[in-house]
Amino acid sequence: MDRLAVRLLSTACLLSILAIGLFTLVALPQEASAQQGLDLESDTLTQSVLIHPPIDVPGRRTYLNTREHTYRPQLRLVDQLARDFTVMKVGRDGIGRAYKPGTAGKDNEDWYGWRQDVLAPFEGRVVRVARPDSTNEPGAVNRDGKTGLIVFEDEREGITAAYAHVREIEVEPGDTVARGDVVGKVGNNGTSRAPHVHVGAWTGAPDLLGEKTGAEPLQIQVDLYAEERPGDDAASR
Repeated sequence: MDRLAVRLLSTACLLSILAIGLFTLVALPQEASAQQGLDLESDTLTQSVLIHPPIDVPGRRTYLNTREHTYRPQLRLVDQLARDFTVMKVGRDGIGRAYKPGTAGKDNEDWYGWRQDVLAPFEGRVVRVARPDSTNEPGAVNRDGKTGLIVFEDEREGITAAYAHVREIEVEPGDTVARGDVVGKVGNNGTSRAPHVHVGAWTGAPDLLGEKTGAEPLQIQVDLYAEERPGDDAASR
C-alpha cells in the first residue's frame, strides 16, 4: 500500500471517529444539571407554575418582555426566582423599547407599561393586599415607600403567587379571581426603578412571603395561549 493510500485511510478513520463522537453528543441523552445552589431533585427547572400574562398589552406592535431573577437562597421566597415584566413596543426601526423614543424614559408616562391593566395569574383567592403610599420617578428607588402588593393563592394546587409594584388595586383580601381578571394597574413604587410588575411564586402558604426557606420557589412560565383559551375559569365560579 503506497503512502497516499495509507494517508487517505488514516484520514477516513479519523473522520469516522469524529462522526461517532458527534453523534454521541447529539443523539444520547445528556445528564441534567441543577441551577447553582439547588439540588437536582428540587431544581425549579422542572417545578414551575403556568400563569396568565400579568400585564395586558393590547396596543399594536407591543409585547410583554420578561427577565428572570437569578436564584439566590439569601433572598426572600418572593424574590428567589421571580420575574419582572415590562411592556415593550417595536418602533419603525424594528427596535423594541420600553419607553417612547426621544423621552429617555424620564417620566412614568413615557413608559408603555405605565398604568396598563394588571391581570390575575390563575383561578384562586386574593389573600393579601398592600396599597402603595408613593410613586417613584424612573431611575430612583424609594426604599422607605410602601410597595403595591397583591398575593394570590391557589388552594387546590398549594401555590402562592405575589405581584409587586402594582397601583390602583381593584381587589380585596377574600376576593376570588379567574385568570386574566383585571386586579390593578402597572405602577412604579417601593424598590422599583421603572414601571413594571414583579411576580414571585412558591409552593406553600401565603404567609411565607417574607421567608427565605420553608417552601420551594417556582419558575414562572407564561401561558402564551391564554388569550385564545375559553373562559372556563370564569364559568366555573
